[in-house]
Amino acid sequence: MNESPETPAVPPAPEASHSVGERVIKATASIMVAHTLARVMGVVQWSFIGHYHYGAESDAFVFVFEGILWSLFLIGEESLGPAFLPVFMSAREKDGEEAAWRFTSILLNLQTMVLLAVVALLMLYPEQAVHLFSRFKAEGETPGGGLTRAELATGFLKLMAPSLFGLSIGSLTYMVLNGYKRFFWPAFADAALKLAMVAGIVIGHQTGMNSDALIVGVLAAGVTKIAVHLYALGSHLRKYRFSLDLGDPNLKRFFLLVAPLLAGIVFAKARDYFNNIYVISSLETGLLSIYSFGRKIYNTVGFLVPYPLSLALFPFLCEMVDRDDQAQMGAFLTRASRIMLLIFLPVSAVIVVLSVPMAQAVFQTGGKMGAADVVLAGQVNAIYSAVLPFYALETIMMQAYFSSRRVFSVAAIGIFFSALSMLVSYVGVVQYKLEGSDALMLVALGFTVSRVLKSIALIVVLKATGLPLMPFKPMLSFLVRAAILTAACGGASLGALHLVEKMQPESKTAKLAEASGKSDEEGKSLEEAKTEQAESKSEVKTEEPAADEKSPAKTAAPKPAAKSEAPGKESKGETTKAPAAGSSIFRTLLRAGPQVAFPGLVAALVFVLGCKLLRLEEFDEMLAYAQEKLRRRDKKKSPVNPT
Repeated sequence: MNESPETPAVPPAPEASHSVGERVIKATASIMVAHTLARVMGVVQWSFIGHYHYGAESDAFVFVFEGILWSLFLIGEESLGPAFLPVFMSAREKDGEEAAWRFTSILLNLQTMVLLAVVALLMLYPEQAVHLFSRFKAEGETPGGGLTRAELATGFLKLMAPSLFGLSIGSLTYMVLNGYKRFFWPAFADAALKLAMVAGIVIGHQTGMNSDALIVGVLAAGVTKIAVHLYALGSHLRKYRFSLDLGDPNLKRFFLLVAPLLAGIVFAKARDYFNNIYVISSLETGLLSIYSFGRKIYNTVGFLVPYPLSLALFPFLCEMVDRDDQAQMGAFLTRASRIMLLIFLPVSAVIVVLSVPMAQAVFQTGGKMGAADVVLAGQVNAIYSAVLPFYALETIMMQAYFSSRRVFSVAAIGIFFSALSMLVSYVGVVQYKLEGSDALMLVALGFTVSRVLKSIALIVVLKATGLPLMPFKPMLSFLVRAAILTAACGGASLGALHLVEKMQPESKTAKLAEASGKSDEEGKSLEEAKTEQAESKSEVKTEEPAADEKSPAKTAAPKPAAKSEAPGKESKGETTKAPAAGSSIFRTLLRAGPQVAFPGLVAALVFVLGCKLLRLEEFDEMLAYAQEKLRRRDKKKSPVNPT
């Protein structure tokens, strides 16, 4: 492809750019290895939660862990990092290591004090927090006398709150390690966190802990994350000092950066909480979990490349800003954006086509989660996955804003489009009272559209500042060819999926009916399926929850004497358990695996062939880099022949 001579698509200093590019790709690969493990373990974690705890328990867990604890963690993670790292690196370069660590110590001490207050409030007033931040009904959800979602959430919140210490302090230590260009260990801590969560759930189930297993898993996760970071910091920890010097000049610079950034991030987290938790918590039992499960595949794929790349880019972009190298920065961002679009436009199309089989492979384990619920989770994932190319662009552009200290602009853009997403959810679910799958689809669509518009706005504003980003003619030519490639990959995967379904001995409808314990009736809605499951409970000893009922593990349990007691203790007399996951998972993979693997392979072949036919040079660059790395590795391994 011929580039515009006025604005080159490569930096004016090719050797320097190549050096920086290799360092960024190496850092990205390091982060990707750890984050891939973390994301895979995250999917496994939610698969086990769906298998053993789907229903009221999983709804309460999603509300407490994702809605409250994880939201509070992300506020610190997404505001501390972009504001802390530029100040930390600048202090190290200009004032020395001691000054940088004095600033870090002060900030860490202040963060600990804030966390003490927040955790104390959550533990002392969990019932009030659940009432304030959810729309759970206080009664009427469990006619059999079991624990309501509000009661379960109260017990979860009281005992899970201390995990915030490890999670939130880890967000600061993560950035300290990145400041030393150490990327693997902080990212690996996220994988260790997920592994600890899975271990807690599995061990808890095997030992009969019931819902208490979720509590143990969350507490273990918080401890594990910070432990890995402290190990990675090693001797640097000796530089820590107990100090609360609010007059530190670096601390003042940090507060100037973090204040507007914090406003935008708090609003963005409020959007996520309002859309993903608060609005949906008023719907029937199970839908909150379905919506959360439906986002897991999207989150996994979205974090595998764009998020690690953004973390690796940030320190190098900060250096470009300090050198005032606008040309190199613009060209570097353009190249990174085009590579991300080349990957994620086709990937997004293929995932949209294969969303339901992917959800079945992960969540249809023969446990408490029914087949109709899994299909709905797949449909939610399809809508979310459509935004993947724009999410990839957003993660890259955000680092450009943060590295150049344009925090006011990015905060204003974020607040505006977050408000738009919340407005869609409020009007549809609260005002027009949409229910069931219609409500979930609307909330997901509102998020996707607002995220697309936000990404476009970020690029437009950056170009308006004079950054030589994405020259029009070359970018238009690239986008046209990438769109053709995307259509070809999506069409190929759809055709391959239909072929696999025809070759398999049973129809999709029959398979769904068999997996959910129903006959070969067609066209049943989520509500009808759940009603039938509820009516058959007296005849068949299954544990799939009805949409308007408590999880069966809790329905026979008496009401707790005190609402703040740990959930699970009141129901240990319950004898029924979710079926073992092993054989059911194997059968599901035999059915759904080919529906994912074969269309994915066909789409990959079309992708490679299309890149060659359409002359997409970004693909050749990726191949050339991979080949060069393999050549260098082989050269290092080859013995040196003495002469």
